[in-house]
Amino acid sequence: IIGSHKKVITLKRTGHKPHSVPEAIWEDAQHYALAEMASWRFGPSVLSVPRNALSGLLDRPAADVQIDLISSTEFSPAAPQITSPRPRFFIDAQHGLGNRMRAIGSAAAIAEATERELVVVWEPDHHCEGRMSDLFEYNGALIEESFAQDAWGKGCILYNYMEIEQDAHKDAPLDLSWGGDIYARAAYVLNAEPSTWEHENRFLRALKPVEFVRNLVASVRTPNDVSAHIRMVGAPGSDGASYDRADNWTTDGHAAINYWREKSHYSHFLSRIDLLIGKGRADRVFVAADALETYEVFHQVYGDRVVYLERELYDRSSEQLQYALADALLLGQTSLLLGSNWSSFTELAMRMTPNPVELEISGKDF
Repeated sequence: IIGSHKKVITLKRTGHKPHSVPEAIWEDAQHYALAEMASWRFGPSVLSVPRNALSGLLDRPAADVQIDLISSTEFSPAAPQITSPRPRFFIDAQHGLGNRMRAIGSAAAIAEATERELVVVWEPDHHCEGRMSDLFEYNGALIEESFAQDAWGKGCILYNYMEIEQDAHKDAPLDLSWGGDIYARAAYVLNAEPSTWEHENRFLRALKPVEFVRNLVASVRTPNDVSAHIRMVGAPGSDGASYDRADNWTTDGHAAINYWREKSHYSHFLSRIDLLIGKGRADRVFVAADALETYEVFHQVYGDRVVYLERELYDRSSEQLQYALADALLLGQTSLLLGSNWSSFTELAMRMTPNPVELEISGKDF
């Protein structure tokens, strides 16, 4: 990186060494790499080096080595339009809606603190088939194709928190002394001091849902005395969907999900709500669930006391995700939220609400 011009010096190579680079110069480059490892970044086809680490090499005759100067936008062809000449923080958000949003909120807090441009990498997949534009009127930098495998070659420091993937290291601390681009692939909060609950959520709460989602929220009675997020699909015997299968997690992670999904069966919520009704604390109840059976039971038991968003889809389609976002916003319009443990969606509801909400977790508090 050369001053404010954001230029990158590269030695392009095929194999181990460019034919145009004498062996002595290549050996010099290896020496500098060892001495400047914190600021040199390697990729499969590019070795990028800061100018101050090339003082000896740049004094060589021009004929000895081919040096290309390319701009930062050319250097990262996958990057969107850059609004200012500053380094970027690419957040490759993974898994479902709640997971993606907390990772994005974490990256936004870090990007702000380190004066980087936040670039959201939102690639639809079986966990989350919808696009970010299906959910939010977002005007920031956004791309829809992951380039984690090429991040090193594009000059980024790479952090991969997805523990089932090769070379991943969940919770690895971020080196914020690095002055270049950062690429993080995560479904989790990132390990860096600027990423705090307050700063993460400030970004998330400022996002504006699309009109369809806003209309869904407006269609439901609010406020309510109690809201309940019931996440029981994923218990043993109900984890057959591609996004719930064991191969999405570590062995321990999947076992924990199975355990806590059983603890989030709707029967536990019914018992708790009955107690709250007896105390006069649950005259109006909002429910968000992942199974039609849950809604049917709540309607039969509580009648007009309970409200929810009626739907026909229980999948990860873009339309269902719009209902999910509306659910998250409605869950927070209450004074008491009964949530499911090991659920990033319960967490999302708490993140998105600006209101003071008491939280009770199934299997722990009731």
